[in-house]
Amino acid sequence: MSIEQQLRDKLQDCAEAMENPSEMQKRIQETSYTRYRNEKYKAKSKLKVRMVACVLAVILLTPVVIYTGPVVAAQIRALLNLSGTEDVRSFVTKDEDSDYVTTNLYADEISENKAAQEVLARIYRGFPEAKDFDIASAQIAKGIHGGERIHQLNVILMEKGKTFAETHKEVVANVDVDTGKIHFVQTIGIEPFAQHPSKLQESEAIAMANTFLKQLDVHTEGYEPEVAGVRADEAQGVDQAIIIYKRAADGKAMFQVNLQAGSTSVAYIPSEKS
Repeated sequence: MSIEQQLRDKLQDCAEAMENPSEMQKRIQETSYTRYRNEKYKAKSKLKVRMVACVLAVILLTPVVIYTGPVVAAQIRALLNLSGTEDVRSFVTKDEDSDYVTTNLYADEISENKAAQEVLARIYRGFPEAKDFDIASAQIAKGIHGGERIHQLNVILMEKGKTFAETHKEVVANVDVDTGKIHFVQTIGIEPFAQHPSKLQESEAIAMANTFLKQLDVHTEGYEPEVAGVRADEAQGVDQAIIIYKRAADGKAMFQVNLQAGSTSVAYIPSEKS
């Protein structure tokens, strides 16, 4: 499958997952793909970069739905491959139920931001090799999103010397700035991960998920893990196993771990989704 087709597929998946007006979805897809095509020929456009930044923020803020693999990081990589958001300082996202500002952080702001330093320290403890990674993107989104108040930090760490267009190791994290609570973390090309998650025994999948959570200092005591879904689709390039962690006391689903080919992620389930 060509890179153009892969990108179109990723953007289509992203648009379908977002609860936005159909016209906005169409605009996002068309503008993002145009940005990719123009970048191939070294064309520059600040307007299109701004749209890519907006789409990135929307993807990071979109809740991960239970029983569907979080393809968030894959979508982020596809979008950032179009260029970055470095020349865009901040932008506003506003519609009927959202009004928030996303600000790209400078290096000194990252070093002075408590939430950023805490999540970086947590990642470095669990995955020491990430200490040598570059901070490819750091953004704070603050305001109202989907009718709820948010104050979130989005960080992407990438293997030094690599670009988003190349095969590389990567960590994506989304946390609450005020509480430090993790919303989403995904590692790419970093152990533990499985090459063929759908072929794992349930006990193997749960053991791998527990190891990943332990590296992130996520405690699993009081939770019952359950392999909720396994999917292998060579045509779509999907191979994954989903492990749901339910609170033992009441059976309420709290977070899920997705084992995908070459990557592992954890996403906390919004209360209305559980």
